[in-house]
Amino acid sequence: MSSDGAFDDGSPRPANPPKVERFAKLLATCQRRVFLYVLGLLHNAADAEEVLQETNLVLWRKFDQYQPGTSFDRWACRIAQYEVLKFREKKARGERLFSNEFVERLAHQTERDWESLDARRAALAVCLGKLNEKDRQLVTQRYQEGATTRSVARAFGRSFQGARRSLHRIRMALLACIERTLAAEERA
Repeated sequence: MSSDGAFDDGSPRPANPPKVERFAKLLATCQRRVFLYVLGLLHNAADAEEVLQETNLVLWRKFDQYQPGTSFDRWACRIAQYEVLKFREKKARGERLFSNEFVERLAHQTERDWESLDARRAALAVCLGKLNEKDRQLVTQRYQEGATTRSVARAFGRSFQGARRSLHRIRMALLACIERTLAAEERA
């Protein structure tokens, strides 16, 4: 960094490093979700990457408009939706497989699906916390990357069939708990 407050390449140093850090952290947490969202709307990975890069630039330019405490993911996806529409206008010029209205409806449905998945994920976390320690360890171990029911049975010194039955019982208990939790939230 030079003495005049610029980086060695001549670019200016960010005026507000905490803002940059906040943005970078929020962006990092949602990049995969935004990419998958865009990919779901465009069905072409190269196009989705291009739109994601444009979206990231717009997110940075408009970061002052983001309301802290609200969902950054949703805000980013809303901007990505507009970027998809702009991309489609620029790229297709009359040769579109789907109308913009259809893409907008698909985008809204995807957002609703994410809300539902987020609620189920939150309910799962609550329900996992209600399991006894042994059951929680068994199910947590089973869903580690590369784990199989057989490897978990070995790790816990159990038979394959015994581990399989226990996992089935735990899954059914979790499913029932999630459904009860979601139903209770709907009534509230």
